[in-house]
Amino acid sequence: MAKSLKSGTGRFVAGIVLVGAIAGLAFVISSSADQRSWASAEGTVQERLRSGKSFSVKVEYPLPDGTKQVATLSENGPARHPGDRVTVRYDLENGKVVDAALADNDEAHWVAGGMLGVVILGAMFANLIAWAPRPRSD
Repeated sequence: MAKSLKSGTGRFVAGIVLVGAIAGLAFVISSSADQRSWASAEGTVQERLRSGKSFSVKVEYPLPDGTKQVATLSENGPARHPGDRVTVRYDLENGKVVDAALADNDEAHWVAGGMLGVVILGAMFANLIAWAPRPRSD
């Protein structure tokens, strides 16, 4: 039989879910803000790849030093086809690209943030129930 939400275990689990969801939301917001600060360039889709249910695109884009970079990037927005122009955000360290993403990656951050927001609201409600005083039986 399941334990009550007001039990010690229920309170602990409700608290852990709330803390985990808040940490996850903080990570998503931090990651999104970090990607927005990256340099960007217009690239051209070379190939569209499918792996299971997800799609990625091979994109060629220029770097500030004039060289061309080719990267396989996850596709989170609309379907891109060979020849399409896309905006690529990339992070440079010592002149080398260490990470890159399509600029439409913001949609994925919004979805993840929204889902974590719903989990946070649910966890807050569960904590209110778990920590509410028990009714007195006189």
